[in-house]
Amino acid sequence: MSTMSWRFVFVLCILSLLSPQAAAQEARLAGKSALLLIPEDTALPAMATLVASLRSSLWEAQDGPITLDVESLDLGWARGPAYTHALHTWYLTKYRERRPDALIAFRSDAVQLALQLRRELWPDIPMIVLSEDERLWEQQPRPERVAGLWLHYDMRATTELALQLLPSTRRLALVNGSSPWERAQQEQMVRELRPLLAQRGLEFIDLSNLPLAELLERARTLPDDTTVLTFTFITDPSGRPFVGRDIARMLLSASNRPCFALHDTVLGLGVVGGALVSYEAVGQQLGMLTSRVLRGEQEEFLAPLKPAPVDTLTVDARALRRWGIPRDQVPPGVRLAFDEPSLWERYRWWVLGALTISGLQALLAGGLMEERRRRMRAQAELLERQRLEKLAEMEVRRTLDQLAHVSRVTALGELAASLAHELNQPLAAILSNAQASRRLLNATPAELDEVREALGDIISDGKRAGEVIHRMRALLKRGEPRQELHSLNDLVCEVARLLGNDMHLRGATLRLALAPSLPAVQGDGIQLQQVVLNLLINAMDAMADVPAGQRQLQVRTVSPGPGQVELCVQDSGGGIEPSRLALIFEPFYSTKELGLGMGLSISRSIVEAHGGRLQAESPPGQGALLRCVLPAARTESSP
Repeated sequence: MSTMSWRFVFVLCILSLLSPQAAAQEARLAGKSALLLIPEDTALPAMATLVASLRSSLWEAQDGPITLDVESLDLGWARGPAYTHALHTWYLTKYRERRPDALIAFRSDAVQLALQLRRELWPDIPMIVLSEDERLWEQQPRPERVAGLWLHYDMRATTELALQLLPSTRRLALVNGSSPWERAQQEQMVRELRPLLAQRGLEFIDLSNLPLAELLERARTLPDDTTVLTFTFITDPSGRPFVGRDIARMLLSASNRPCFALHDTVLGLGVVGGALVSYEAVGQQLGMLTSRVLRGEQEEFLAPLKPAPVDTLTVDARALRRWGIPRDQVPPGVRLAFDEPSLWERYRWWVLGALTISGLQALLAGGLMEERRRRMRAQAELLERQRLEKLAEMEVRRTLDQLAHVSRVTALGELAASLAHELNQPLAAILSNAQASRRLLNATPAELDEVREALGDIISDGKRAGEVIHRMRALLKRGEPRQELHSLNDLVCEVARLLGNDMHLRGATLRLALAPSLPAVQGDGIQLQQVVLNLLINAMDAMADVPAGQRQLQVRTVSPGPGQVELCVQDSGGGIEPSRLALIFEPFYSTKELGLGMGLSISRSIVEAHGGRLQAESPPGQGALLRCVLPAARTESSP
């Protein structure tokens, strides 16, 4: 059994179960009401939008409460005079005792059914129609108390828009369904398009009244210069019902060419655009007209339908990008839907700013890394330089120690004659006292007291010789520098005793003026003794040309200031020319004929290594003065 037959049986069954009294009980008791007859199911997007907009408009415009009853006639999916007769019978029974204040009908086929119901049930109530057929007013006799709007599906405007966007179009393909209403609409559209087809020399491809599978297959293989126009697809030739929005989605997915439409309910699915009917605007205008009629305003009931301006030329920006249609081909005044900027257009400045900041950060990080690398390299070079300088300093110090030792050995070598003479005296005295002691012991009686006295002399001379040897060994000793506390006066006296015989042989007179309670100095005693030895020997050498008896050597120690001790050695020689005062401390510079020129240089190095200074002066008429200033040692009692 076909779908139409099942619907017919269902209507008759419901009709038999309801009595006129039961239907009358549902009559509205208060407030105004309107009955809306729509041709299709209210679940369809266009119908749902229209009903919702109409109800909203009525509630906004009407002062009091209003009831809107909606009846879906399903005229597209069910066809035939039997179904129409059943509907007529059913509504006569349902609304015989239920009188609305106004009757609303949409679409020409629903309008005809509504006019018939009104003639039989409520001939005096007003009727508001929304018809796509403006020829309704050409019928005779004209319907009374009917006001309405004319809804025009503007296929010509849609086609002209398509030709402007796609100027290379040579073929127009029209997709449409097979219901009687769709076929009637197609005849009207083709009639409107015929002059444009002839003017532009376009080929028309009819894709209407085809089974769905064949329609999709034809849509996949359209020629390249084809543009597709779509209307609706309620049923196919077999009467199989479809939902137009679902068919539009399948067609847009299958079609290899751009598609244009007439309903805004398919906008966003992939259609390029068209003169799209807004069912929200349709419902709003229909509701406003109905509200005026219900308020009793005088409407031109006998005037032809007024056009309803509810279509707008619209283009989907995303579809333009999909089909590669330039935006500058969109005619002025056409609404551009879904014109959302791309991610790059939307976040371009943010991205550029982020890239700029990242670049600056990378440059800064690179600069810091390079600076750090340079600093680490400089530090490594500095450490290496310091290490090499320290090694060089150690090498210089070792060389200086060797030179100082050689200098001491050389000085002692120069003193060999005097030292031998100094040793010879106690040794000769020891021998003489020993021989005298033996004679005194052999005498009868032995003279023991004199023997004891001779032995005492022997011991004293032995100690004297031992001290000379001890001093020589101390100066000849070579070892690591030692930091010890020393009395500068003791060091001077020790050297003076060592040189005492040499001074005597040279005819020099030594005068010591040592300050009492002189602070101690800290350092290596052997090195400090070598400084004193060098200064005294140089002083004696400087007086070599001075007549005997005038060779005066003065050595004094003082404390010139807090934390300092000073040793001054002044001879009575010829002095030093002022121009040579700065040269006598240079290595290998000597005023002596056979001198090496290392004595004073080594002495100054030793003094500076102990934190002091050594300088020479040439007082007028008083020979040369060597002044050695050393820091006093810091003891626990020091401030």
